[in-house]
Parts: sequence; C-alpha cells; structure tokens
Amino acid sequence: MKLSRREVIGKGGLAAAGLSIGLTSPLKALSRRGERAKNVIFCVVDGMPLQVMAMVDHFQQIRDGKRSYWSTLLDEPFVTNGLQDTRSLNSIVTDSSAASSAWGSGRRIWNGQLNMYPDGTELKTLFQLVQEKGIRTGLVTTTRMTHATPAGFAVSCESRNLEGLIAERYLSMNIDVLLGGGDRFFSTDRRQDKKDLYSEYLRAGYAVVKSKAEMNAARGKLLGIFDDTHLPYSIDRINSAELNSKVPTLAEMTSKALSLLKGSSNGFLLQVEGGRVDHGGHSTDLAAMIYDQIEFEDALRVVVDFALEDEETLVIITADHACGGPSLNGAGSNYDDSTAGLESVVRMKASYDVIFAEIGRTPNANQVKDAIKKHLDIDLKNEEAEAVARAAENDSPFKLGSFATGLYTTLAMVLGNYTKVVFTSGNHTNEHVLVTSLGPHSELCAGLTENSSFFDLMLASFEIEHKNPVMSYEDAKKHRGGRIDDEAMRLYCNLDPIDLAH
Repeated sequence: MKLSRREVIGKGGLAAAGLSIGLTSPLKALSRRGERAKNVIFCVVDGMPLQVMAMVDHFQQIRDGKRSYWSTLLDEPFVTNGLQDTRSLNSIVTDSSAASSAWGSGRRIWNGQLNMYPDGTELKTLFQLVQEKGIRTGLVTTTRMTHATPAGFAVSCESRNLEGLIAERYLSMNIDVLLGGGDRFFSTDRRQDKKDLYSEYLRAGYAVVKSKAEMNAARGKLLGIFDDTHLPYSIDRINSAELNSKVPTLAEMTSKALSLLKGSSNGFLLQVEGGRVDHGGHSTDLAAMIYDQIEFEDALRVVVDFALEDEETLVIITADHACGGPSLNGAGSNYDDSTAGLESVVRMKASYDVIFAEIGRTPNANQVKDAIKKHLDIDLKNEEAEAVARAAENDSPFKLGSFATGLYTTLAMVLGNYTKVVFTSGNHTNEHVLVTSLGPHSELCAGLTENSSFFDLMLASFEIEHKNPVMSYEDAKKHRGGRIDDEAMRLYCNLDPIDLAH
C-alpha cells in the first residue's frame, strides 16, 4: 500500500503551533512499507533564502561555467523536493535555536531556548533517543560547536547563549564526532569557570584536535575545534594561506565524520551545518553569503556521493530559516546591468569582518574608500564612502528606516549600487525554505512540511517512536519574563554582543 506524506507524518499549521496531529503512527506506517534507513544525514544551511541559492547558481555559471551543485541536484530523478514551514512557538519568524529544536524534539519551541518550554519542561532530544538504541551520532558545523543549530539536535537548555554549559552536555552525552569552532567554551584559558574541558574529553576517550592535519590523522571518538569562535568565512579562508592550511573546509570535516561513523552495526545520525550563510545575512555581506553557500554545497556533494553508494542512508537537505532577504534586482536598460552586478562579486576577496578589522569600526571616508577598493575592487564615490563613515558614528543617511541604520547595512545599501543586490534587513525572515531529500522515505519530504515533523520522520526511519509533551503558545506565554540565572550567564555565556542576535 502506498502511503502519502500526510498519512505518515501528520498535518498541522499555524494554529497547531507545534502540535503535529498524526493520522497514523509514523513508525507503523513506515513498517508497512517494508523500508528502513540505516543512517540519516541532516544537512542544514543556516539562514539560506532561496534568492541566495539562485544567485549562487548564476554566480557559478559566470565564474566557473557550470551550474551550482544543489541546482543540478534538483533535477535528479532520485531526489524529492519540497518546502518547509519554519515558524517557532512564539513567532512566525524563528531563531536558530527554536528551528533546530523543532527538528530535535518534534515540538515548536520559544525563540532563544533549546528543546525546553518556558516553564522549565525539558524535552527528550533526537540524539538522546537514537543513542539509547546504539545509533552513533555526530555534529559538524562551520559555527561554534556549541551554537544553536548543532545544539538543537542534542541538548535541552533554558538559553542558547549558555554555550559553556552546552559544551559540558555534549561530553555527558558521549556524542561520537564533534567538529567546528568555539575554543572559548572548551579551553580553561577562555572559560569563565576555568574548567579544562579538553582534558575531560581526553579522559573520556576522545581525540582532541585543532588543525586540519590533526583531524585527518585522528581515529575513534573525535572533538575538533578549529577557531576561538566561528570558523572563518569561506571567502576569508580561501584568500589566506595560513587559514587554508589550518582550518578544514566543511566538505573535509563532513568526509572525516562519515569515515568515522560509517560501518556502525546500528547506523548513525549526522547533522552537517553550513552555519555562516546566516551570519553573512545578519551582516548583509553578499560575498560572505555566496562563498559560504558554495562551501555548503561542496559538502553536499560528499554527502550525496556517500548516500548513493551506501543505498541505506536518508539525506535531508534544507535551511532552518531565511535571513537578510537579499535579492538581485533588475537594473539598467533591459536589466542588462544585473549580470554585471553579480559579476562584481567574483572580484571580491574578503568579508566585512576582515575589512573592518583592518580599518576599525569608526573609519573616515578615505579609509572606507581604500578598504573597499582593496578588498572588494569597487571604487566608491566620495558621498558613498562618507555615508558609511557617518553610519559608523550612528548617523546613517538611512536612519529613518529601522532595518537599515547600522554600519554593515549602510555599507550593503551603498554596495547595492554596484552589485545590484539589496537586503531587506540584517534579520531572519519568515519565508518557506527549500527541502531536498534522497534515500529511503525521502518521498515523504515532498510538499509543504512543518519543521517539527522531521523529528517523527527521522525517528521512524530508525524504528523509534516518541512523543514529547505539547505546550500551547498561550501556556508558554504565561511563563515568559523571568530572567536567566545571572551566575549561569556569567559562567557559560562569554559571547560578543553581535553573537546574541544570531
């Protein structure tokens, strides 16, 4: 009997606010199909609007003479394509912790929390459930290892910002592979409580590595931390011989994780995150977004090649939400300037982070002009450079628009005169995001799927069934307003102010 996605993972909508109303048990439904995925790989590009995927496809045709990898994958007969509704428990616009928690617990969560309701109810996570069945687990990311998206698959926590605590909880869970950034939450020199988590991981049997070469040589359980905070933007790593030699690409980390996890008798569950597309969106940094999207798609190729050879692996590829709303606009007579605008990104060699680290956060107009020419190969007009310099002094010419007043957003508005790309904001947005899947049960990802439904599908693939408690928005709202413990924030947060918005 052929079963539809609706029959297997249920239905829901805005009114459900986290409640999946199953028409039948996902486990029973898939059992009747006689299928099972031994492994699941969940690939998430954090913050990717569909516009970025389209721009990358056109960018690679301009630069490389070929389509982008994900674009070519859409036409393959072995994949299923659909859309995902990304909202959280309290808002149509989600943050990354609530988005990942929807996958990690099957319930919509209040923005800022991880698999926990505002009244303190902890939900059982996807990693906890599969590990009880002897299934191996791994997290790979270009963000800090303790950041919201990887954490959402594994831990419950009252705040995503307690990253020092999340690092400890990973250890207590005995996750097999952890690869990303975030030294500040593991090293005794960087942690506020002075714990040496690296030593604790070593005692627990992990290989602890901090470079590409060390990662390649490692065996067994693995913790790889390759930066103090997030890994560098791809555009910055590519243009730095030092970074290129030390920091692994997302594809290299993914390949390493698969080599360590494959062959497990009970299978594995691996999350792979291209996390810095979202950060490029927050910074309204077009080149950063485009190059990190390409980085993610390079890792996709590794995953898909593995799954096609393995034939027992379900692969789900999606975004947790969109960010920034960048669009390439029609410009010039017959829109013939639009292509040239995107072509200008080919000549860019640095992210905004590198530019402002070099000239400071309060540069004058001449410094702005020189840095933009050096790193982005664009000759700003005097008045454009002056507008950016004014924004650094909180006097942006766009200050009447609440979404375009900052230094980075002002620079993006000015650069839009050349790239023809304009951002709606430096914030998350609410649009549905693309889902591409392949392998056993992948046809169930067709159509429009609630983010929380992927939890049921992944568990059912492993022949596991679990339902976490449900909390309505009205009940959750009653428990909001209390402050997170000040001592916990002092010990475990250690974030830069810009990190608190992501």
